[in-house]
Amino acid sequence: MASTDDNFNFKWRAYIEFRTILKIQPVQIFSELQEILCVDCPSRSTVQRWAARFRFGDADVTDLPRSGRPISTTTSENIALIESMVMEDKCITVNQLEQSMEISSGVIHTILTTELGYRSICGKWVPHKLSENQRLARLNITKKLLETYENCDSRRLTEIITGDETWVYYSIPYSKYKKRSWVWGDEQPTKIPRPNFRKPKIMYTFFFSSHGIVLQLPCGSGKAVTAIFFTEQVLPNLIKNIEKYRPKTGTRGMKILIDNASFHTAKLTKSFWDVEGLELLLHLPYSRNLDPCDFYLFP
Repeated sequence: MASTDDNFNFKWRAYIEFRTILKIQPVQIFSELQEILCVDCPSRSTVQRWAARFRFGDADVTDLPRSGRPISTTTSENIALIESMVMEDKCITVNQLEQSMEISSGVIHTILTTELGYRSICGKWVPHKLSENQRLARLNITKKLLETYENCDSRRLTEIITGDETWVYYSIPYSKYKKRSWVWGDEQPTKIPRPNFRKPKIMYTFFFSSHGIVLQLPCGSGKAVTAIFFTEQVLPNLIKNIEKYRPKTGTRGMKILIDNASFHTAKLTKSFWDVEGLELLLHLPYSRNLDPCDFYLFP
């Protein structure tokens, strides 16, 4: 007795119908069919589905009509269409492709992964998404920096001094993982207050070269660096320190690399560079990943 025979299906469905009329639960009907049909018994979910149909008055023991589906939707036309849609929008989802193509999500996923070799990964956070003009500016500035390096007689990177500012807190916020504790049973772990990042802090200005730190200067408790403080306090001290470890040549040939902060590009700052004769290297816009301070001073 094959389970695919229409006559066989009619018999066990009729059995479910009669037992359902007698208000027998689908679980019991399924156990009875298991004893009778053994390996040919339909699954529990199938028995429950047919019992629900008969319970709501549907006395038809035949399958409901279903619309046909194509033999295969993994055609060259569908593959090419999906590839073009992905190329237009890399962030398009499988659900969006399913609505546009009227193809099942499983087939679309197979086409994307098996046929086209795509894989879905999460996006990467970046500090800033560069525009076309900013990308062009980065390219031009990089070329100028390379030309400056190639045309330099000494080609010594020791002539470059870079600097930046950072907040330094009086108390170092600790990590909760450094306060792990052993507990037993239902004992609660040690409670740790969240670090207060508004605690007293001080702004420090750092300048360093390949020889090490050239200048470290505090701005004042809770105060930020301004153009006046930068030109009257920071830069004069920087010049003095440069002349200390270069008593013969002083600031001659020295090059300064700083970012595009407002007080770095102010008129007072630019006039100071002109008076002292220091060469200011161009800084790439939104280039935190290329700032030496972010690697060596403030990791």
